[in-house]
Amino acid sequence: MDDISAFQAFLGTYQSLADWIKALWLIVPPAFILLLTALLLRAKRPVPEVDGELVYTVHRDAAGQYRILRHTPPDDTPALLPLEPDTPALNPPERRNSA
Repeated sequence: MDDISAFQAFLGTYQSLADWIKALWLIVPPAFILLLTALLLRAKRPVPEVDGELVYTVHRDAAGQYRILRHTPPDDTPALLPLEPDTPALNPPERRNSA
């Protein structure tokens, strides 16, 4: 009886597979390598520069309250924070109907 290598066994198994599985074997590895390369290259892009300054931050605490933090000194010229007057935009959706 002839000794067969692992590659010969794999090739015999591959040849006996259905055609659609053979197509998957041909498509999936290159697609995986391309997508992984794209993800790695995208992660290495530099962070874009932001033109301007950070004026406000909206923070939600553990109780669900939203707090607006101002990052500019109070004696500076006031920065506008546009909010719609008829919608309580800073309340969570579950509290909007009860208020």
